Amino acid sequence: MSLFYSAKHDRCYVNSTVEYVLDPFNDDDIFEGTIENISESGMCLFTSQSLTEGQEITIKSLLFLPSETAVVCWIEPQDDSYRIGLKFV
Repeated sequence: MSLFYSAKHDRCYVNSTVEYVLDPFNDDDIFEGTIENISESGMCLFTSQSLTEGQEITIKSLLFLPSETAVVCWIEPQDDSYRIGLKFV
């Protein structure tokens, strides 16, 4: 089990779509994902876009988030998508 699932913060299970960008200075390439769960320290995101561990993304959402910036902590490939653990920075 991933460190992302530590008991440090309670998770809130949601099913909400968010947009994110890989380059905060270039909003031309906007990607979409679905939040599976979220906590004070991070969230789990389903997306069709492949990301890499350590990669920083900027989240564009109307939801209140502890931070708009998150770092990829882990990746689980699914059939045609990815389940991604993000830590807010």
